[in-house]
Amino acid sequence: GDGKEALYEAYNLLHTLAQDFKKPFDAPAVVVVGHQSSGKSALIEALMGFQFNQVGGGTKPRRPVALRMQYDPDCHQPRCYLVDDDGVERPKTLSEIQRYIEKENRRLERDP
Repeated sequence: GDGKEALYEAYNLLHTLAQDFKKPFDAPAVVVVGHQSSGKSALIEALMGFQFNQVGGGTKPRRPVALRMQYDPDCHQPRCYLVDDDGVERPKTLSEIQRYIEKENRRLERDP
């Protein structure tokens, strides 16, 4: 309802202000650990309500992936932020995240 949306909006505003002023902001975090192909990504996708990882075709993440989700009730697509290798958080589309996972998987297959 409205109370939940107001809470999400306040959280998003605080996070944005912290980034604008380059101040640390402790955000709730979820860490999922498990064996290969044990459903870690599926669990995260179920919690988020959309799929960010392609099913089948071997596109399973093989390394840690840091994502931040931002709630926006007017968005029809999720707004995602990926922490790149340089440690900087950048906005990414779901397709860009999938391509990143695929690229990293190929790199790790060549150079584990």
